[in-house]
Amino acid sequence: MYALSKALTDAFSRRFARAVRETYREDEAYASTPLGRLALWVFLLLLLLLPGLLSSYAMYVILLVTIGALAALGLHLLVGGAGQISLGHAAFLGLGAYTASHLAGPLAPLGVLLGGVVAGAVGLVLGLPSLRIKGVYLAIATLAFQFLADYAFKNWEAFTGGIRGRTLPPPQVLGLELDRPQELWYLVLLFALPLFFYAKRLLSTRAGRAWSAVRDNDLSAQVAGVDLVRAKLSAFMLSAFYAGVAGGLLAQLYRAVTPEYFPLTVSIQYLAMVIVGGAGTVLGAVLGALVVLLIPELLNALVGAFGPQYAASLAAWRNVAFGGLILLFLVLEPRGLVGLWGRVRDYFRTWPLPY
Repeated sequence: MYALSKALTDAFSRRFARAVRETYREDEAYASTPLGRLALWVFLLLLLLLPGLLSSYAMYVILLVTIGALAALGLHLLVGGAGQISLGHAAFLGLGAYTASHLAGPLAPLGVLLGGVVAGAVGLVLGLPSLRIKGVYLAIATLAFQFLADYAFKNWEAFTGGIRGRTLPPPQVLGLELDRPQELWYLVLLFALPLFFYAKRLLSTRAGRAWSAVRDNDLSAQVAGVDLVRAKLSAFMLSAFYAGVAGGLLAQLYRAVTPEYFPLTVSIQYLAMVIVGGAGTVLGAVLGALVVLLIPELLNALVGAFGPQYAASLAAWRNVAFGGLILLFLVLEPRGLVGLWGRVRDYFRTWPLPY
């Protein structure tokens, strides 16, 4: 009986258990079990059917969260993946948005892609100081870039339109005008899905492991054979590319680009997404964006419930909520919502057993 029980348990584990890996291909798979693959296909089908199930306002909020998660994922790769700090993430969003604003309408998909390329090229240059400095000094260098970008957005009128900004026509794909959030959702999916799947695969590859080594100890990583120049510059470039694509999509959603969309507070907001969600994971980017971006929507709902006379005070409480969330997770759960979810998942995996 023992031999039969052991054989059945081993067969079940090989077929369904996530912990069993026999090849590197299985270890890098997005879904390594039949149930996991089924859940993945159901999830993708749900994404395609989502516009037909929700209202325009609900789709608008989902678009905000998805684009925010895409931008946050870029910062996750930089901060959580390679251990490099940045306070200029909003500037890269602005670069992508302004670049995309010059290729709007029928060229909107090309404009979004070009916005990511331009932001990635600037991110490659911004990553050069990381070869000599790190920590708070690197944060100051990226903060200086944020202020420089803010000045350029307000005064480079030939490219940005100055304080008034730029307006965009509705994006078009194959002659179809994406005028409503339900229709724009498919343009966002066109960029978001490949970039999310690429980031998940990247973290388990040789380049992702090199980033992790640089994050833990860059001198030890260099001794072990990691090319610090390539690792740090590629992290900055890819992070900026993600932010640039997100900025281009944000411009299509807002149909306008102004400097007030990309101040320093937005960079801090994305840093809050990294801390709250859990640095260095794709799921952390989604959870962090979901929590941080839904706070203003909840406050807007409270304003509607209590009256417009409370709008100023509730707007101030939004900053208090951001600061409180960051402190709460730093003290109680440094790994963010991903760490919290991991503990809950591990508990129910062994429940009702005590081990």
